[in-house]
Parts: sequence; structure tokens; C-alpha cells
Amino acid sequence: MSIDTDRVLLEFDNLWVHSQRTINAQSIKNSKEASNKISMPYSIYQKWASKLTADASLDKEPSTPDRTLISGASGTLLSGQVTVLTGASGSGKSVLLRILAGLLPMSSGTVRLRNDGKLSSDYYDIHKTAPVLWRQQVALLAQHPQLLDGSVLENLQMPYQLHAHQSQTFDRDWHIAQLEHLDRSADFLQQDAKHLSGGERQLVNTLRLLQFNPKVLLLDEPTAALDIDTSTQLVNLLFNWLHADAQRTLLWVTHDTKDIMPLANRHWHMQAGVLTADS
Repeated sequence: MSIDTDRVLLEFDNLWVHSQRTINAQSIKNSKEASNKISMPYSIYQKWASKLTADASLDKEPSTPDRTLISGASGTLLSGQVTVLTGASGSGKSVLLRILAGLLPMSSGTVRLRNDGKLSSDYYDIHKTAPVLWRQQVALLAQHPQLLDGSVLENLQMPYQLHAHQSQTFDRDWHIAQLEHLDRSADFLQQDAKHLSGGERQLVNTLRLLQFNPKVLLLDEPTAALDIDTSTQLVNLLFNWLHADAQRTLLWVTHDTKDIMPLANRHWHMQAGVLTADS
């Protein structure tokens, strides 16, 4: 049976987002409330919660109340394609990614994800889908990776302690195969995370996401702080992942129009919260 490519995997319509201060406060509040429902060691939750709070405090978006961050944005992400999103700092690109990933609330609008027959309807609706289920399919790769103290292997295995992934099995062989493509041996798994370079931390962070086979991968300038060699390795890793399954898609926020744009199928641009697409 042939698999259709270039079909809609994720679509969003008329997204509006207001007030960055409200978003940050609600995001942190939701994370604390969720801690009572997540099955994980308390020490691990504390580490992740502290990182979330620190990230929110460093948010580059102004916290002026009632500011419009996203103005009626609509778009579709197609299977097997790379969509590049450009725009000036503060234009709303990162906010859009977080909305699509289910990490921030929207003021109004809809986001839907094709479910491939797993439910009776054709799409998951973000408003009617449990956050854990949504984030298993729509994953966000941030620019600054967050790793815990311990080895690379322990960081890769950590998500399996969460309730969402307790029924899944860690695949060490898969990681060793990916590391070979990244010119690293299996010994890399035993390295201490605090001794990794920034580029190596990003590679580990990426593998930690890809191991769960998301359908939609949202990339928030993942190569921005990397050297040329590591950046090339990460790009190759992401494109190999994309092409390994026809029902995957990438939305890539970047300022690197020289190297990434030639690889893109479509180009979106955001300015002052307004999203426009190429023809």
C-alpha cells in the first residue's frame, strides 16, 4: 500500500495570542499543577521545574499586558516537507512554536493533527486532546538544550520514568546506530553530561526527542549556537529522521537563510505577529 506524501499532517487556523505576562504565569502554574499528576521521582521534577522557571524569566518577549503576540495566524504542515519560518527577534516565531506544541495557551483559534485512524475522527483537536498525548506527536526542539546531571545514557533514559512513556522500552541499539552517523562511538553514552560541549548537548537533546518518533518536529533555531561541523551533523540527523518515514514534517525557525533555506520546501515569514507564506 502506498503512503501519500505532501498531505496535511498539522493545520492551524486563526490563532490569536495576547499578553505574554499571562502566558508565562499560566505556563508555570500549569507545570506545577501537572506535577501532582505526573509519575516521576520528585527530585527529577524539581530539576525540570526549576529549569522551566528560569527559562520563563529569560523570555525575550516583552511582558506588556494586552499585547498581541500572534495575529490570526493560519497554516498547514505537509508530510515529508520542511517549512522554514523566518522573522526578526520578537516577531512571535517562538510563541507560535510553543502554541503548536501545546506548551502555551492560545487566546483563540484551532490546531489539529492528523491521527491516521487511531481515533474515530480524522484529526486530533488540541483543545480536546490530553496534553501528554499531543506532545507525544508534536515535539519542540529548543535552541538551548536542558540536560540533567548524570551520563548521556541517563539523560536519554530519563523520559521513560515519566508516566507517558512507562509502557515503552528504551532502545540502546537505535541510539548507538544514530551515534555512528554522528561519528561517535557507543562510549559517548557514558560521558558525563556536564562535560559535553554545547553542540554535543544539542545532539543528545535531539536524540532524546527523536527516540519517541513524533510526527511533527518544531525546531527553534537548534543550530544557532553550534560550530559548523556539529551544525552539519545535526542537520543531517534531522533530515535523515524526516526521510525515514513519509508521515513526518519539520517546521524550522532559523536566521540561517544561507544553509537551511535551500533545503526547504516552503518559506513562512512572521512580522509583528503576522504570519505570511510564500506563494
